[in-house]
Amino acid sequence: MILPETENRILKYLTNEASADDLDFLSDWILVSENESRFEAYVKIYFETMLAMNEPDTDKIKKKLLEEIKRDKRKTSGARFQNMLKYAAVAVLFLTIGYLYQIDFFGKKKNEALVPGEAQITITMDNGTVESLDPNRKGKVKDAKGNVVGNQDKGKLIYTGNPNSKELVYNTLHVPYGKRFDLVLSDGTRVFLNSGTTMRYPVTFHKDRDRTVFLEGEAYFEVTKDDGHPFVVNADEMNVKVLGTKFNVSHYLEDSSINTVLVEGAVELHNKGSLSGEAVPLEPGFKAEMNKGDTEISIEKVNTRVYTAWIQGKLIFRNSSFRQIRQTLERKYNIKIHNGNKNLDEQLFDATFDIESIDQILQSFSKSYAITYKIIDNEVIIE
Repeated sequence: MILPETENRILKYLTNEASADDLDFLSDWILVSENESRFEAYVKIYFETMLAMNEPDTDKIKKKLLEEIKRDKRKTSGARFQNMLKYAAVAVLFLTIGYLYQIDFFGKKKNEALVPGEAQITITMDNGTVESLDPNRKGKVKDAKGNVVGNQDKGKLIYTGNPNSKELVYNTLHVPYGKRFDLVLSDGTRVFLNSGTTMRYPVTFHKDRDRTVFLEGEAYFEVTKDDGHPFVVNADEMNVKVLGTKFNVSHYLEDSSINTVLVEGAVELHNKGSLSGEAVPLEPGFKAEMNKGDTEISIEKVNTRVYTAWIQGKLIFRNSSFRQIRQTLERKYNIKIHNGNKNLDEQLFDATFDIESIDQILQSFSKSYAITYKIIDNEVIIE
C-alpha cells in the first residue's frame, strides 16, 4: 500500500505542483520495480480523467483523480498486495507530458517532426571485408575463408566458433547510432551492444589464451564462467578482468571517463591497458570510474538499473548533465543536437524515458524546463 505522503507527492507531480524535494523523493521511489509498475495505473486514471473532462482544470482533475483512486482501493481491499491495483507515478519521467503533447492537449503548434537517420550495422572480417547486417534476416555466419562459424537470428549473432582453427581470428561488429544489436560469443558469453558501439572479438576463443575483447562504446556482458580462462574487456585505458559475471562497460570516445558497473559476480580493474600491477576489485552494486588520461579509479555505490536500463530500451538519468543527456539522445535516435545555450549543458537533470519518440522527449524538456528549440534540416537547434 502506498503511504499517504507518497500518494500526495505523486498527485502534486501529475498536476505540475511538485517541489524539488518531491521530485528528489519520487526519483528514488520510482527506481523500485514494483513502484514503476504502480505508475502505470496512476497515469491511466490521470489520462482517462483529463480526456473525459476535456479541459486542463487542475482542481477538477485532483478531485476526480482522488475519487477514482479511492474507488479502486475499495475494490481491492482484502486482496494480496501483488494482486492490488498498482498505483504510482514517476518522478521526472515526462511520460505524462509527452503523452499530452502527443494528443495536443496544450494546443501548441507542433515543431517540425524529426526523422531519425538510418545507418547500417556492419561486420568486418579478419581480411578487411565489410558486410552489412540486416536485423530482420536469419542466416549463416561465415569467416573470410567461407567456414560457417555461427548464425544470425535477426538482431543477434550467435557464434559457434571453428574448433579446427589454429590461429586467432577476429571479427569487428559496429552498431551505429540509432541501432542496437546482440552477440553470443563462441564460449556462450552474451553481449548486448548499445548504439554507437564497436567491438572486436575472436571468432573462436583458444584454450591457451585469455578471452579478450576490445570495446569502444557501451556494452552489457553476461560472461560464461571459465576458471581457467579469464574474460577481459579492453576499454582503452581500463581493462576489466572477470571469470563469470554480469556487468556494463561504457567507453565512448567523446566521454571524459570510462566506467564499469557490476551487477553480479566479481571483476578486477586494471588501468593503462595492462593486466599486470595492482588490481582494483569491484563488488556488485558499485560503479568504477576512471577519467581518461588519469590512473586513479574511483568507486561508488549505485543503483545498477540506472546504467543497464538501456538493454530494455529505456533511458534513466540521475544527476546527469544536459550534455550527457544530449549525447545519449544523439546515439539512441541517430540525430544531431546543437546546443547554443552553453550554461544549459552543465545543468543537472533527473529523467526517465521509455516508449517516447525523440519529438516527445524534446517537447517534454521544452515544457518542463523552458528549453526552446527548432528543427532545421532534421537537426535540433537549442536556442
